[in-house]
Amino acid sequence: MNIAIDIDDTITNTYETMVPMIALFYNKDLNKLLHNKPSYKELYSLPNFSHFAKTHYEIVASIAPLKNGVIDILSTLKKEGHKIIIITARNNEEFHNPYQVSYNYLIKNNIPFDKLIVNASNKAEVCLKEHIDLFIDDSTKNCHAVAKKGIPTIQFNSVFDTNSKLNKVTSWEEVYYKIQNMYL
Repeated sequence: MNIAIDIDDTITNTYETMVPMIALFYNKDLNKLLHNKPSYKELYSLPNFSHFAKTHYEIVASIAPLKNGVIDILSTLKKEGHKIIIITARNNEEFHNPYQVSYNYLIKNNIPFDKLIVNASNKAEVCLKEHIDLFIDDSTKNCHAVAKKGIPTIQFNSVFDTNSKLNKVTSWEEVYYKIQNMYL
């Protein structure tokens, strides 16, 4: 099976890493910011956010901690013969070199993968082109778009996207369980 997986907030805990940096950069109260749980859309609407992104995203992308169990589950999936394709929307507007930053992080953290695709603003089309059998992401928008193409999705819960009726998980162990049950 060809499995497409997002990086930020799917493999890593990017949001939790970025919010303290945003609080510092914008001189905002971190506890209040964490309590309000601003969505990425709200964060992107902050004044001069493109400057924040260009100067801080590569740092966040390099230090964001992995989600628990991700290495073990992806290693198991690879051993079972599945192909892991990392598909990320990381792009040249927010990163100096999104491919290199992402590749270096995956290698440094021993994340097994067969292919890395960056600048994927339309993940549904990328999934079709790559003959994806299962898509794993935290974004409701991306999961809905991919599901409309007839590709099963698994969505990681996010701190601000809790109303979705998609196939949701909170851990990589749940991902593995759902994948195993897809074939029973």
